[in-house]
Amino acid sequence: MPTGQKSTFTFGTTGLSLDIISIDPPNESVDDIPLPHLGLDLGDYIPYEPGDLVEGDEFTLELANDMDSDIGLRTIETMTWTKPVQSGDSSGATWAFDGYIKSAKENSFETSERATITVVVKVADEVTKTAAS
Repeated sequence: MPTGQKSTFTFGTTGLSLDIISIDPPNESVDDIPLPHLGLDLGDYIPYEPGDLVEGDEFTLELANDMDSDIGLRTIETMTWTKPVQSGDSSGATWAFDGYIKSAKENSFETSERATITVVVKVADEVTKTAAS
């Protein structure tokens, strides 16, 4: 069972490397295409089919803020999320894709608490998913 430990998120071009506090993965989705027609009777359900294109959505990362990192927006780069290793495996599953940092927000500072930054990463192309081994 994964523990949430040892998960990594790699930025291929910018090389951004901060401690990860949390990762909220994307919700991949397709559009619903309604297929109403004149042969439907009153009270029938409208038939649907899935759209052809997949929306990759966004990752939201909460990272430790080292105050020195320059987080650049709009640079399309290859990114890789490596999930924690599960019991019996030697490597975690990975998701690799082209994406870009869409937004970066330094979070409020509290006394005696770790400074964090929330980074939103847009999935800009197909995600290649590799199973754990």
